[in-house]
Amino acid sequence: MPSSLPDLYSLGHRLDLSPSAFGWLRASNDVLDQPEALRARLDEDGYLFLPGVLDADLVGQARDRLLERLETEGVLDIEAGRDAGIAKTSWNGKGFHQLFKENEPLQRLQNTGRMIELYENLLEGPVRRLDFAWMRVMGPGPGTAPHADTVYMNRGTHRLFTSWTPLMEIPLDVGGLIVMPGSHRLERLAKSYFQEDVDKVCTNHPARRPRGEHGWVGPVGDGKLTKNPVALQRGLKLPWLTAETYRPGDVVIFHIYTVHGSLDNRSARVRLSMDTRFQRAEDPADERWIGENPVGHGPGAKRHLIC
Repeated sequence: MPSSLPDLYSLGHRLDLSPSAFGWLRASNDVLDQPEALRARLDEDGYLFLPGVLDADLVGQARDRLLERLETEGVLDIEAGRDAGIAKTSWNGKGFHQLFKENEPLQRLQNTGRMIELYENLLEGPVRRLDFAWMRVMGPGPGTAPHADTVYMNRGTHRLFTSWTPLMEIPLDVGGLIVMPGSHRLERLAKSYFQEDVDKVCTNHPARRPRGEHGWVGPVGDGKLTKNPVALQRGLKLPWLTAETYRPGDVVIFHIYTVHGSLDNRSARVRLSMDTRFQRAEDPADERWIGENPVGHGPGAKRHLIC
């Protein structure tokens, strides 16, 4: 680890950078063409970091299209130049998921070629992507709180995986993905947090919250494990891992149960990345995230229970 590593923050908390609490993602390019070994690595770590496996030129085309649209949306500081990707100080980070459908290079990146080949090897057959695609346009400010995807998309198969795709160079100060290796196998989470569904509503107790030693908010809340990534790391006794710099062409694949979040964006730039979810084509899919216009979260996704 570089001796000049700067202080790193997530949700305003300075991370513990000691070797037991922080480190770098392990690249798995060495087993890229060995499907059994690749699956074993994913089962062991809960993630696969694959630098440079996607088409970097296609990523660049997708980023250029995104910056053009973000300029028209008033997100960028025009005086700094579009390519600089500097955020306007007044921008508060609204969602831009709709930009995926109009970005042809981005659709090719996610729906064809290397991405699909990776998943067909991992899942041993034809695959499908959940129709909803999560476009991340993150301005300066706090990162994403620690969570696992299962609490948001567990009504279909649990053999579901996320691809986190950086769409630009993301050094540490721009606030990239952080992953907690081995968290997908923690029994203490498997018996509690992993069972939750953020869209469940207790009809007879609307304000009820589940018990949990880490204080997450569910099933009527937002599903985050904590607002303090440092305390979570100490409690679970697993390190936070990231990359010194994510680059166009990189991808991180992780399990529906793997705990992850992001560093704070302490730069002036807009961070561009994308989350997409893949599963075997024959397996059931969570109805919230499929179709021409997925309902996602909200009134149409609520499941009312007596509890």
